[in-house]
Amino acid sequence: MKLFFDKNELAQLNGALALYKSSEFESPTRSTVPLISSLNDSKVWSTITGQLAVEYCSAEAHLEYKVKPPLGHGTASHTDVMLIDGSRAIAIEAKWTEPRYSEVGEWVNQVRDGVNHDSDAQNRRDVMKGWLSLLQLYANKKLCLDEFSSAVYQMVHRAASACHAGRLPTLVYLQFCPLPDGCALESRVMDDLRYLHSLLGTPAGFPFWLVNVEAKPNPAFERIRKLPKGSPKTADAVRAALFGEPLFEFPNVTFHPV
Repeated sequence: MKLFFDKNELAQLNGALALYKSSEFESPTRSTVPLISSLNDSKVWSTITGQLAVEYCSAEAHLEYKVKPPLGHGTASHTDVMLIDGSRAIAIEAKWTEPRYSEVGEWVNQVRDGVNHDSDAQNRRDVMKGWLSLLQLYANKKLCLDEFSSAVYQMVHRAASACHAGRLPTLVYLQFCPLPDGCALESRVMDDLRYLHSLLGTPAGFPFWLVNVEAKPNPAFERIRKLPKGSPKTADAVRAALFGEPLFEFPNVTFHPV
C-alpha cells in the first residue's frame, strides 16, 4: 500500500509518527498504538484489503483523513485510515479501549458554560444536515435528522466521509481484541453499525463491516503498557516504542458483515 498522512504521501510509516498530535500517544492503550503497529504487518492488511475486494499493492492508505462538514461550522472528521483504490473508498475506524462516543441527540444539545445556546444547537443541526447530505447519495430512503438522535455521532461522520472520498463507499470498524489486560471485549459497535445502516435503508451498495483483529502483546508492549496516561513523557515513550521492535502479533482477523 502507498501510505499518506491525510492527503500527503509518506516515504515510510515511521514518518507519520511526528505528524500525529502528541495526545494520540499519551496512553499506550489507545487504538492508534495497535493500529500503527498493524500497518507494519503486510499480512494483516493484505488480508483486510483482500476481504474488502481492494488491491493491496495499488491501494492508498490515508491516515487521519480529513473531511470538513459540508454545512455549518465544525471540526473536520478525522478517519483513522481511509483506504482508496480507484472509485473505492473504505473508511476504517480503529477501536480498542475507547468508550462509546456521544449519540447525535446528545451532541446536538451539548451545553457550553452550563448553558444550551440556541445558536450552538442550530449550528450542530446544520453540521448534521451536511453529513446527511453526503449519506443521502447512497441511502435507500429519505433521511431525516430527527431520526438519527440515537445514532453514534462519530459513526455518522465517518460514514459520510467515505461517501465524500469515493463513489463506492464502505464503512469498517476495526476492533482490536482482547483488552490490554487480556479480558474479553464487551462492545456495542456491531449494534451501532446495524442501527445506522438501518437508518440509511440498509443500502447494499454501501456495506458496513465489523472487523476483529486479535492483538497479542509482545514484551515490547508490556514494557509500556502501564505508563501513566495523559503524560507527555508517556507520549515520547510510546512513540519511541513504535519505532522499535513489533509491539504486537496479529494472529487472527475475522470479518463480520453488517
